Amino acid sequence: MIVFIDTEVNPHTKKVADYGAVKEDGAVLHTSSKSDFDAFVSGCDAVCGHNIIGHDLKYTSLRGKPTIIDTLFLSPLFFPKRPYHYLVKDDKLQVDELNNPVNDSIKARDLLNDEINAWKQLSMDRKEIYYHLLHDTNEFEGFFKYIGNSFLSRNPFLNKLSETQLDWVALIMKEFEGKVCSHVDFSMLAKQYPIELAYCLAVIGADDIFSITPAWVLRNYPHVVNVMDLLCCTSCGDCDYCRRCLDAYHGLKELFGYDSFRLFDGIPMQQQAVESAIRGESLLTIFPTGGGKSLTFQLPALMAGRNSHGLTVVISPLQSLMKDQVDNLAARGISEAVTINGLLDPVERATAIQQVAEGTASLLYIAPEMLRSKTIERLLLSRDVVRFVIDEAHCFSAWGHDFRVDYLYIGDFIRQLQEKKKLGRSIAISCFTATAKQKVISDICNYFREKLGLELKVFAANAERKNLRYSVLHADTANEKYNLLRSLILGHNCPTIVYVSRTRMTREIAEHLMRDGIRALPYNGKMEAADKVNFGGFNRAGIEYTNTLTDIHNLTAMQDLDPAQK
Repeated sequence: MIVFIDTEVNPHTKKVADYGAVKEDGAVLHTSSKSDFDAFVSGCDAVCGHNIIGHDLKYTSLRGKPTIIDTLFLSPLFFPKRPYHYLVKDDKLQVDELNNPVNDSIKARDLLNDEINAWKQLSMDRKEIYYHLLHDTNEFEGFFKYIGNSFLSRNPFLNKLSETQLDWVALIMKEFEGKVCSHVDFSMLAKQYPIELAYCLAVIGADDIFSITPAWVLRNYPHVVNVMDLLCCTSCGDCDYCRRCLDAYHGLKELFGYDSFRLFDGIPMQQQAVESAIRGESLLTIFPTGGGKSLTFQLPALMAGRNSHGLTVVISPLQSLMKDQVDNLAARGISEAVTINGLLDPVERATAIQQVAEGTASLLYIAPEMLRSKTIERLLLSRDVVRFVIDEAHCFSAWGHDFRVDYLYIGDFIRQLQEKKKLGRSIAISCFTATAKQKVISDICNYFREKLGLELKVFAANAERKNLRYSVLHADTANEKYNLLRSLILGHNCPTIVYVSRTRMTREIAEHLMRDGIRALPYNGKMEAADKVNFGGFNRAGIEYTNTLTDIHNLTAMQDLDPAQK
C-alpha cells in the first residue's frame, strides 16, 4: 500500500498547520492532528510526496521505515523536454487550490503515475543506465524499490541487472552516440556525480536544443554545469561528436553559411579567437569596426547553446546595436538571441524574459546598468551561464569612471553570481573593442585578473581603417565653425552624423540648421525612452546629432559591414 502526503507548515512557527494524505485505494485524510495523520499512514509500505525528502519528512515521524518516493527528483529525469510536465513548475506542483495539502497529495499521486509511465517508455539501455547511476542514492532508491516490488519484478530487466555486470559505459556510448564526447571519463563522473550525470544525460537525450536543466537542479546540484561541460563542451579532438559539434569551421558553415573566417594581415585571428572561446578560455579581442567582432562571439555562443544548452550574456552600452544584432540573426533564421532593455514595452520585456527562462534563448543582450536589476539576477541564476561577453570593453579603462560607471560593477556582479551559484569554476569572459592602446589593454586585463582571477588571452588586429579619412579644419570662432559645418553638410548628399560634446548643443545646433532649411534632429542620452523609440532618425531628417561618442564610433564605419558580422 502506498500513501501520498503533503504538509502545510507555518513559516513563522515552523510547525505543521495542516496535513493531507491520499491512499491508493482512494481513502483521503485532511487534518491538523498529527496523531490522526500518523495513524492514517501507519502500515503503508511506501510514502510518496513532492519534495518530501527536503520538506515533509522534517515534520513527520513515519513508523516502520516505509519506502520514500520523491516525485521532485524524478521529474527532470523523465520529463526533460519542453514544455516539461504540466503538473510541475520549476520545483513546485501546479495546483488549482492554494494551501490545500490534500490537493497537493492528489497531484503527487498523478505525477508519480505519469513518471512510472514515462519510465516504461524508456529504452532498456536508458533504464539500465539510470538504474546503475541512481538506484542507491537517497533521492532515487525509493523509486527503484517501489517499481521493483510491483510490475518490474515480472520484467527481465531487474533479473538481467542482478545476474550480470553490464558494461554500462558502453551502454551510454550506444544510447548517446554522437551526442557527447566519446572520451569522457564516465566512471569518474558516475562515482562522484551520479545524479548530475543522469540529469545531464536526460537533457541531452531530449533531442531538443531548447530544453534546459531546471533552475532548482542548478541550485541544488551546481556541479551539473561542470558535468555538462565535460560531456558536450570539452573537445578530445578525436571523436565524431567533437569533430562535428566543437569544430569552428563546421559551426561557421552550419550557422552562418560561410566557408572561411576573416584574416587580418594574413593571420586567421578571427578563427583563433573563436576556437579559444570554444575551448572555454577567457579573451580580449581587438578588431577594427567592421572586422567581424560580433560573429566572433556569436558563433561560440550559439554553439554552446546548442551543445550544452548554456546561456551567453552580452553586455553592451548601445541599445540600437543590440537590436540590430538580434534582428540580423533572426533574418538568418537564428531565433536564439534576445535583448532586454529600457526601450521595450512591458509585453516585449516579459516575452524576452520568458524566452531566457524557458531556454529558447542562448544569447541575451543587456546594458551594464541591467546588472543592478533583481529580475536579471534571478534570471541568470536560473540558467547555466557559460560566458559573459563585454562589448566596448575600453569603457573599463578610459571612460568607466564618468561615461558608463556600471562597467566597473561587472566584475563584482559576476563574482557574486558565481558565489550564489556555488560554482567550482569561473565563468568565462570575452572582451571586445575596436581600438585599444597598450594602457587600455593592461587596464582591462588587470581588472579581470584582480576581480575574478582570470587571465585574458589577447587577440589584437591592426586597427587601421583604409576606407576612412581624417582631416582637421581650422575655425577661429563659433560662427565660423557653424558655417564650416553647414558647408560640409550641404556639400555631401548623404545622411550625416555629427558628434558634439554637450547634450544642450545637440538641440541648439539642430534648431539652427532647421532655421537654415536643413532637416535635422537632436539625439542624446538624456532623451526619454519613448522619444528614442519614436525617433525617426534618417527617415525624417538628413542629419542626426548625438553626444554619445560610442554611437558615433560605431556608426561611422557601418557602411561596409556584412550584416551578419556587425
